[in-house]
This record gives sequence, structure tokens and C-alpha cells, in this order.
Amino acid sequence: MPLMALCQKAHGRKLATGRAQVLVLYELEPPGLEEAGAGHSDIASVSVCKLEKITHADLLHALASGFDVICLQASSAPQGQDLQRLEVELVRALGGLGRILLFNGGAGLDRQLSARLLPFPSVAPEVLAVGSRRDTARASAAALLPASTGHADLPDQAPYGSVSLNEDLCNNCNSCVWVCPSEALSLTENGGALSFVESLCTQCGLCVSICPQRALSMAPGMDLTAYAVLPHLLAGSGGKMDAADTGEGAAEDPAAAWHQPAETGLPIAEVSITPVPETRHTGRV
Repeated sequence: MPLMALCQKAHGRKLATGRAQVLVLYELEPPGLEEAGAGHSDIASVSVCKLEKITHADLLHALASGFDVICLQASSAPQGQDLQRLEVELVRALGGLGRILLFNGGAGLDRQLSARLLPFPSVAPEVLAVGSRRDTARASAAALLPASTGHADLPDQAPYGSVSLNEDLCNNCNSCVWVCPSEALSLTENGGALSFVESLCTQCGLCVSICPQRALSMAPGMDLTAYAVLPHLLAGSGGKMDAADTGEGAAEDPAAAWHQPAETGLPIAEVSITPVPETRHTGRV
């Protein structure tokens, strides 16, 4: 079943019953899965072909829009384990800490599924599934993390982050612009200054490697404000670009884009997982 349909069903069940929703993803079905957790939580178990194909965007979307906990079977392939570990680290850094659990075989899974969980408020799945998968991941992280979080630190090799410029070293060759595959780097229409859009940057490192002056550097992380989708100058003022730089009219303050009310009204149960503090979408403490 597609992820969107799973999330919609979980979101609807949670609003109707107030029960916690658990998603179990596995390649080899663990023993006793059908009977586990029947008393406290609703469990959706899904068999997948390749666990390493499940990305952080999928997991974040599921946590933000219906599921309270995800139990993910550890990949059996050595290469797949490394990929899976990075995806799980990203999820934990972007609001899923304590809500995504890796298991190997059936060991310990029955205990995790039998725990009494507190349902977390969630956002309707279609609200977060906007634009690209990167956009969905960013919107889901904004829903999961506290509202006061403007920037999330991410592990090395994360596909999100910023680029910095040492203006004293830059000779304006513009090689970084021509090699950027996502158009995160570009030149302004007026004056040819170097601009950057963080939401487009995949941290591929091509700009850093091609720079003859070693003037560029990267830092993993995610800007959770609406300004992440707007270009800003890497040279010159170093701030947000205005209408003279972009050739467009002044834009409205985009900060309100993240503030959306969530559907709440869930009963409080005995908790074994600490809930997140107030979020942009839920306003829950």
C-alpha cells in the first residue's frame, strides 16, 4: 500500500479512537507480529522488498502525519546497513528522536509493540506532501521539531546544508555556478553577485571541489524557516536578496508559511516515549 494511503488511514484512526499508531516495516516477517500490541496500539505491518530503499523523507512524513512510532527492521545487506543508518540518523535529527526503532529479527520487537504509547498530534498527510520529496521532508521536520527550532544540525553526508564563501579568496570565476546540478548557486541579474538557495542544495560538493581558490565550504544542516527557499547573497551584503537583486517585486513575509494548526483532541495515555515539545503545527506542550 502506498505511504500516503497508510498515513491517511493512521491519521483517521487516531482521530477516531485516540489510540497510538505504530508502523512496522520488514523484509522477513518477525514471529508473533499479528498478536503483538493488540491491547494498546493499532499496528500497521508492511512487507517491503528492500529496506534500504526507504528514505528519511518517507519516515518523516509517516511520523508527522499519522504514525507515532516506526519499527524498522535492520537491513541484512552490509551496504544497505550503512545507507539505512544514515537515513535513520537524519530522521532522529529532524524530529524523530525516540520515535523510530530499529529491530533485528523478532528480538525485542514484541516488547516494543506491547508498550503503552502516547498518541502524538499529527497533520493531515496531504498537507505535508507538497512539491518534491525534499520539500515533504522539510515540511515534516518543521511539524515534528519544536516551533522555536530555526535550524537543525545534521550528521555528515546529509543531503541538506549551507555553502559559505570566503570573499577574500574568491576570484569571481563563476565555476561553481556552472557546475551546480541543482541550481542552488546562481548569479544575480544585477551585478552578477553569487546567490544561494539552501533548500535546493544537496551538499554534493561539486562547487567546493571545482573552486580553484578553495573559497567555498559546506556545512550540513537544515534551515527550517521559510527563508530557506529564498536566494541570499554569498558575496556582497551576505543577506537576503531584495527586489533589486532578483528583478521581482517585494515578497510578503514567508515566515507564516510554516504555521498551520493541527487536528488535536487526542486523549492522554500512560507514556513510555517522551513527547516532543510545542511544534509549529500542533501548538502542543
